[in-house]
Amino acid sequence: MGWKEILMEDILRLVKEKGSPPSFKDVVEDSKVTKEEVGEALVELERKNLAKRKGDRIVLTEEGEKVADVIYNYHKTVERLFGHRVAHSFEHMGDRVGYIEKAENAIPISTFKSNDEGVLVSMELENPKAIARLMGVGLIPGTRFRVIKTGKDTLVLDVSGRLVMVDGRVAGKLRGIRAYEKGSPGRPA
Repeated sequence: MGWKEILMEDILRLVKEKGSPPSFKDVVEDSKVTKEEVGEALVELERKNLAKRKGDRIVLTEEGEKVADVIYNYHKTVERLFGHRVAHSFEHMGDRVGYIEKAENAIPISTFKSNDEGVLVSMELENPKAIARLMGVGLIPGTRFRVIKTGKDTLVLDVSGRLVMVDGRVAGKLRGIRAYEKGSPGRPA
């Protein structure tokens, strides 16, 4: 899933969350993107007959209402359990949400040491572009990783045989559980 698809889901969720058609400015502020990026996502929503423009407002079509209901209800369930920021990261993760019950034990992956193995549980990021970049390298909740090297401002991970360098500030917003912890996915309880 690319940044545009993530932003499209954010727009659909926001319409339901606000209870009225959001403005471009509302989406920009909520999703931490530019007005131009909102415009690109809206063009795609219009092409898929899920939303349309009405002045500077975004209005859902009948089909868009159905899709938005599913996204919003899922978001509200996760938000009720774990808070708004975690809900944003999980709502785009599909079937990997089985790791959600581990979120309460998760720690920032920036605290992991070299050779530690873990499972990414949540991403406390709001920017859809940052989320899409991490997803693009395979780093999404439910993904196993091993820390190859820790540096002053970076973390190098092995993600399914692929080396991924993560900025230290971003690594502080990614939460995981160590693979050897009791009850960790893939380990005996």
